[in-house]
Amino acid sequence: MPVFYTSQIDQNQAILGEEESRHIVKVLRMDGGDTLEMVDGKGNYYSGTITAADPKACRVTINNVTKEFLRRDYYLHIAMAPPKSTERFEWFLEKATEIGVDEITPVICARSERNRIRHERSQKILIAAMKQSGRALLPGLNREVSLNDFLSRSTADIKLIAHCNTTGDQRIMAAPHKDQSWIIMIGPEGDFTSGEIEAAIQNAYREINLGEAIYRTETAGIMACHMISLLYQNKS
Repeated sequence: MPVFYTSQIDQNQAILGEEESRHIVKVLRMDGGDTLEMVDGKGNYYSGTITAADPKACRVTINNVTKEFLRRDYYLHIAMAPPKSTERFEWFLEKATEIGVDEITPVICARSERNRIRHERSQKILIAAMKQSGRALLPGLNREVSLNDFLSRSTADIKLIAHCNTTGDQRIMAAPHKDQSWIIMIGPEGDFTSGEIEAAIQNAYREINLGEAIYRTETAGIMACHMISLLYQNKS
């Protein structure tokens, strides 16, 4: 059964937006009395019954709610320089949502090839990926910010900067704890400058690498999400 998204929930009543309502009524031919499943993007999963099959604003009475559905034991914030290709950034948004990420910030660096993203389209991609993967938590997508501004205000239990010029074994190594918060910074195709790396270190970031190969920006972002996911899956 498909899962629908709405942010309009008041106690035991929900109203779905026009796009979702049209799909329910016109495409799936659902009607009053039919049951459906919904998420609110805040971690809650609902089942309910259609009370008004309006293609512009379908109304649903909520029968059951599962709070903190598929809740993870960590909070992951990926701060990434948007790649030159819009399609590659959108691919990252989709796959990171499927794997598990809580917050995404496009960071503008000295060697960035793109300093703007399409927020409305990106939001739709995040919602679609959340529904497709059976999750109930919608990642937050922040506005673009300069690297220096991000460094000055970013907070987390563990702050990491991934780049290509680390020496020795600089993998993600930490004992996972429940409710731990992470920030992992991923640079542009030309990598962070030495000055940017030093600024991050001065702001309590630790240098890491993600492997022996050199990865595209969006690939590095996905690897970071996957590594943190595995770290918590494998904890004793």
